[in-house]
Amino acid sequence: MLGGCGSAQRDALKDYRTAYIQGDYVAAAAQLKKSKLDKEPKSRLLLLMESGRLAYARGDLPTAIASFTAATELIDAQYTKSISREASKWVVNDANGEFFGATYERSWLFYHLALSHWRTYQEGKLPKEEARRHLFNARAALLAWDSFFQDWQRSSGGKSVYRHDLAAKVVAAEVHEATGQRNDLQIALQLYKDAWKLLDTLSPAYQAYNSSAGGYAKLLASKLNDDGVFSPPSKERSPSIVDGHMRGFLRDKIILLTSQLRAGELLEVQKQLGFSKEEVAAARQLKSANVVLFLEEGTIPAKTATTINLGIKGIAAMAKDEKTRRQIETTGSQLVATFAVEVLGLAASHPQNVGQYLATRDLTAVAVNEAAIAFEVPAIPQDKVPEPLWLVIKSFDGKELLVRPWGLASPLEEVARQSLDEEAGQRILRTGVRVATKHLTAILAAYALYTGMKGQNNENALFAKFAAMGSYVAATKAIAASERADTRAWATLPRALRVTDVNLPAGRYQVGLARKLEQNAPGDVHPLGEIMVPAEGKAVFTYLRPQM
Repeated sequence: MLGGCGSAQRDALKDYRTAYIQGDYVAAAAQLKKSKLDKEPKSRLLLLMESGRLAYARGDLPTAIASFTAATELIDAQYTKSISREASKWVVNDANGEFFGATYERSWLFYHLALSHWRTYQEGKLPKEEARRHLFNARAALLAWDSFFQDWQRSSGGKSVYRHDLAAKVVAAEVHEATGQRNDLQIALQLYKDAWKLLDTLSPAYQAYNSSAGGYAKLLASKLNDDGVFSPPSKERSPSIVDGHMRGFLRDKIILLTSQLRAGELLEVQKQLGFSKEEVAAARQLKSANVVLFLEEGTIPAKTATTINLGIKGIAAMAKDEKTRRQIETTGSQLVATFAVEVLGLAASHPQNVGQYLATRDLTAVAVNEAAIAFEVPAIPQDKVPEPLWLVIKSFDGKELLVRPWGLASPLEEVARQSLDEEAGQRILRTGVRVATKHLTAILAAYALYTGMKGQNNENALFAKFAAMGSYVAATKAIAASERADTRAWATLPRALRVTDVNLPAGRYQVGLARKLEQNAPGDVHPLGEIMVPAEGKAVFTYLRPQM
């Protein structure tokens, strides 16, 4: 019955995700309600995430703000109630437990809260003072995002590659720029410099930026620490076109703001960050942007389950506690060896007839297969690497005005996959030891059954073997069912976030997306819609393209 209920919920959430991707938000809302997440207190965080995202996509920003605010308050309560700072790195979702969300999912709550406030601010539907409160609420959400990473870095010992998010720096910088105040512009400049540093240190661990990301990530892992100061590897770097586009965006922002705020430091910044004279000269000719354009590209792949198979000795080798390791290794390995060879008779010797031989052989095969200590961990399947994209701006009457690369602020799909891989290491130790204990219990139970049935003179030994093996195989099935991966996930997150900004005179424009350039001109251009640029202030436009 419980399996049927779980299956019905999974089907409803799958249909919800499909409807969302197709842009049918009415059907998506119906399927989300059908999933009955609201009836599961342990899945409340997931419900808030999905409800907020759905409202955000529909443009219902008040509901989105309410949902995301409640979600950020809930993760704070979970952190305070459930775990200490030292133990927080061991918190992972269990299928039957409370949904904490993966690190990247908790992180991106702050992005959504900040953008919801910022979009509300720039809609122009509220009185000026009330609108500005939303702008400052956006800043507060971004400060909370930064604090989230500070806490995560301490609790993880600094060993996580996802120790900060490039998108967090870029979005925060754009929001500070939007106020137009000199102090905020100074903060924005520093944030862009911080983003440049992340692009130079952590981002090469992602294939979107670096075709040698795998080798780089291995080298990087040995250098990470909890104080945030480390020397990035100089090897295994093969920057992609996408990397170049993001560097160009950040370079122009740094040069322009430095020339406006600290012109005397421009030469020093040029040398420090390796800008050419030509790049500096070109960036200084640019005007400050008054339009920011975000592209939330695609939809992150659904979480799946992958099986981990380990022997008891393998679990023992990974256990950090010396006493635990010795107990598992000594007790576990001896019990398995004794029970498998002497009691179950897996080493077929002197069979009396063909039937007995076949039965022993088949039992041996089953035992070898089923005795593996197996459990599941969540994973995100490999999808495509983000490709270069270009923004195309046309006048209202269709005349092309500019073509600009759309910088990749976050390859969120890759971030998620890497984050779950790190979590898997923690889960293997914690869950693996628990599963090993269950297997040892099952072996002991099978052994007790065998000794109770075989009789004083072993007259029922063959039947006892069958019964013991049946008992153990049944137990392994139950263990596997109880250790299924928690594939609950924020299913409607984008797979990538793009950002660029431009300076445009007030008026109406057509916005398009180009996947490639042909002879320095855009190829197929996909329309994204029209925008109205106001005479004052900085406007932000967010495009959701879940089917990309």
